[in-house]
Amino acid sequence: MKKEYEWKPSMSVGEKKIDSQHKKLLSQIIKLEKDIAARSINMGVLRDTNHFLYDYFKEHFSYEEKYMEKSGYPKLAQHRKVHESFIRFYDDFQRKLMEKTKSGNLASLDVKDMVKEVRDYLGKWLVNHIMGMDQDYARYVKMKG
Repeated sequence: MKKEYEWKPSMSVGEKKIDSQHKKLLSQIIKLEKDIAARSINMGVLRDTNHFLYDYFKEHFSYEEKYMEKSGYPKLAQHRKVHESFIRFYDDFQRKLMEKTKSGNLASLDVKDMVKEVRDYLGKWLVNHIMGMDQDYARYVKMKG
């Protein structure tokens, strides 16, 4: 399991709900990592992960953007574009995955490679996003008081 996907106190943005949402996503990525390592990827795991991510996008991005809007964060439009880019990546992954798994067979090596790719993308994107852009708005909110 990659330690880079584990929650660290330095990732906190100082807002309990946002921190909790970030922890949940990291936890989901770690679960996916374990499933890949155990070779236990199946349709149930993918459905659970996809359902979680769909709910996560809806809830987290909306909440975070409203939080930034309420605090008057001047880089909200830029932050929103990054969220939209993330959603486009996920939508593209979802479309490709559904095309490849229409038969319900996940034994295909390319499907497992796709799942690994999305896991890596999610983990790296999230850690970099939290430690970069999210920390920027956290500093702004803290400075503003």
